[in-house]
This record gives sequence, C-alpha cells and structure tokens, in this order.
Amino acid sequence: MPNNQTVAVIIAAYNAEKTLERAIESSVDDEQVSQIIVVDDCSIDKTLEIALRYESLHDKVSVHSTGINSGPSKARNIALKHCSCDWVTVLDSDDFIEKGRYQKLLANSDGYQLVGDDQYRVIEGQPLATKTKMMGESQCFPCEITLSEFIVSNISKKGKKRQELGFIKPIIKRDFLIKHNLSYQENMRLGEDYELYCRCLALGAKLKLIEACGYVALVRANSLSGNHSLHDLIQLRDCDYKMAVSLPVTVEESQLLRLHADSINFKIQWIEFYTSLKKRKIVPSLKALFNSFSSFIHIIAQLKSEFIKRFLKRATN
Repeated sequence: MPNNQTVAVIIAAYNAEKTLERAIESSVDDEQVSQIIVVDDCSIDKTLEIALRYESLHDKVSVHSTGINSGPSKARNIALKHCSCDWVTVLDSDDFIEKGRYQKLLANSDGYQLVGDDQYRVIEGQPLATKTKMMGESQCFPCEITLSEFIVSNISKKGKKRQELGFIKPIIKRDFLIKHNLSYQENMRLGEDYELYCRCLALGAKLKLIEACGYVALVRANSLSGNHSLHDLIQLRDCDYKMAVSLPVTVEESQLLRLHADSINFKIQWIEFYTSLKKRKIVPSLKALFNSFSSFIHIIAQLKSEFIKRFLKRATN
C-alpha cells in the first residue's frame, strides 16, 4: 500500500467530556491520519470546549456542530461532507486507537473498499490489561466477509456472547461512498453502522477482516447499543425490510435480511406486550402476542424467564 494513502477519522460526540480527549489523542499524531473531524451533537457539558481546544492546537483537527441534537448518523454525515482523504473511518467518542492500527489496515487494503479488524473491548473502570477480543479464536484471520456472512453475524444467538460485525469500525474507501451516494440513515440511532455496511456490500464493496490491531471499545452499562428504545428498534427492523426489497441482493441475502428483521421484531413485540400489559391495555398486548408465531414463542419464553427471576428473588428474600 503506497504511503501516501490518508485516513479521515470521524468522531461524533455528545456529552463526551470524560473521553473525547483520549479519543483525539489516540489518532492525532498518526502519520496516516490527515483529518480528525469532530462533530458535536449539541452537548451540554464541556465536549465542544475540548474539541475546539484541539482544533486550535492541531491543523488536522476540525470541529463542527449538528445545530440541534440529532444522533450520530447526522453528525457523521456532516463530517463526511468535510472529508478529503482516501479513506474514512469512525471512532466513537468513548473509544480509542492503539498505535499502528491504521498502518496495518492500509497494508491489507489492496482490492478492498472496507478493511476492518477484530475489536478489543474493555469494561468501563477496568484496567486496559483486562481487554478482550470480540471475535477472538472464533474467527480465522485474515478473511473476506460476504454480505450473507455479515448479516448472519448480526443475528443475536441465545447463550452466545455478542460478536456482531456491525460493531466493527473499518476504514472505508471514500470514493466508493461518493460513487454510490452513500451516507448514514439519519432516522437511525441504533444499527446505523450495520445498515451502511450492508448497503456497501450489496453494491459491490469487498470487506476484509483482519486480527485485532488496535480499536479499543469501552463497554458501558448505559451505552446506546445496550439500551434500545422502541423507536430505535423499529427503525432498525424496518431498515432490513427496506434493504431486502430495494438493494440488488440475492434471494438468500434477502431472506437473511428478513431473518435479521424478525430477530429485532421479537424484541419489539415483547416491549409492546409487556408495556401494554402493565398498563392493562389488553387489545395491544394481545396484538403483540399474536403478531407472529415466532413472536408468540419468544414472548412466552420471556414471560417464563421473568417468572423464574421474580420467583427466585422472592425465595431468597
């Protein structure tokens, strides 16, 4: 890979005063990084102040704002408009990069439009030495990931820890995004990465995945990816249904998109059922219960789980 290939790092930031400095510092001195574009999503803490300080200190750092709190997709789209590098990548404001990551990704980029790596994860408050790998030994590296494989990896499986490839933060060839007019879906605050990667792969992009080489994700109890609103889940489900009929995908890929949508729909119907039941609204709860046979099975299983947890809690008190 020629040494003149450059990377633009996009950081969407909202109330990130405790971690933004570390995120910027982890990439600002990297030779392959020519731009660090921070977009403040109308934070109410010192996030913008920190970002502006770095803008005054480093030519490669620029700061922008959404104007109104809009979520990460809007912020990232604003950043994309200011990118001028060969490659673009996302760095979440509470995560950071270890030295040499971008060089390793670029070294594996010939013939690919997306190049990602396994992700290191560390629990908030724990020392860095306790970090683990998202995929680890369950995946052989390097490998090329097809659209079908990518979708399947994002379907949660009971009893198995989360290893969804939708969480990876690859470098993406900017001219591919421009050619296909690709950007983030601004109505999505959950799964926006997954949705963009799906569209890239469906439109002919090739994704290479290599061993973990330096993206460190902070695992937080109150993270958006772990706490889903009903609206966010509906948007994620519906994006699958839309992609299944609007993208140039095979029958198998369309079926897998619908399968992923169904897995999200189970969660939606459980929330609808449980909240309606608590409010003693019988008709909406029955509608959710009988939304589909699969939803019915899922809700019954959830009810059983809730009953067991509450029974055991009472038994121990």
